[in-house]
Amino acid sequence: MFPRLDLTRTESPRASAEQALNSYSERISGQIAHKNRRLSARRTCQAVAVTVPAVPQKYSSTDIIVAQAVLDDWTAQNRFDPVRWNAEAAILVYDRPLHNRLLQLDDLQALDFGAPGSYHSVAATDGRVVLAGDFGIGAPVAAVIAETLIASGVTQILSIGTAGGIQTDLTPGQIISIHGAIRDDGTSHHYLPADAVVRPDPKLTARLEASLGDALGRRGSVWTTDAPFRETIEELRFHRDAGVLAVEMEAAALMAVCELRGAAFASSVCISDILSEQGWKALFSEASVREALHTMYSAAVATLMEPR
Repeated sequence: MFPRLDLTRTESPRASAEQALNSYSERISGQIAHKNRRLSARRTCQAVAVTVPAVPQKYSSTDIIVAQAVLDDWTAQNRFDPVRWNAEAAILVYDRPLHNRLLQLDDLQALDFGAPGSYHSVAATDGRVVLAGDFGIGAPVAAVIAETLIASGVTQILSIGTAGGIQTDLTPGQIISIHGAIRDDGTSHHYLPADAVVRPDPKLTARLEASLGDALGRRGSVWTTDAPFRETIEELRFHRDAGVLAVEMEAAALMAVCELRGAAFASSVCISDILSEQGWKALFSEASVREALHTMYSAAVATLMEPR
């Protein structure tokens, strides 16, 4: 059985999390390698086992499409104005009702940005912070957004989302500060090798946690997946027994992108649904969830308004 990520202790939670996450990742890598060897032995010559990425040598190779070239193309199409753009930080939101509500309540100014979604500068920050939303969910699109934002001059990214609780003591609207992610997505593996452990920026994470204050419920790791309709009971038990708190769809990829590109990243999520052996319980419309999303957004703005 895998060791629990004991992240509820008050003494040095980050050190405890990192040690447990490293051990957990090593065990996962070993188990995957063993399984692949068994599967390969059973396959005929007509089947070929494919890893992600298919060409591991890519990590030392040159990118063909770079984000700056995409920005230049948007500029030529009048879909991006670098003169008006002075964002240094970005807040990513995935929940559409939250995004729509923010557009009604906050003093936001629309910006042209060619990536999928909607982009607005936050007036209280003199345009230094941009709100990105309505671009969908999942690691691939989140990575595209992060890449182009970083190329535009953004050096700090905060991700504010929802997650499905897999620990039995989690409740709707409980806010989690993400300290690491299990890389069960595909995107992150194109940025960092499979044995790399992804983590958020410690300083930005500490600032976000300070802004959340008493609203912060837990600190810990999440399970990032590309396939919500293939989250199985076997996986639930595996990750729950290891102490992983919740499952979501972007954190691992965003950590990998920001690590490779040199940007600071931090994230918080609130529990919006519960997974168990009995099935799935959706709680997205609960008042505690809606309130938690607004709390996290306010904390994100406050974090990015502070001097570094």
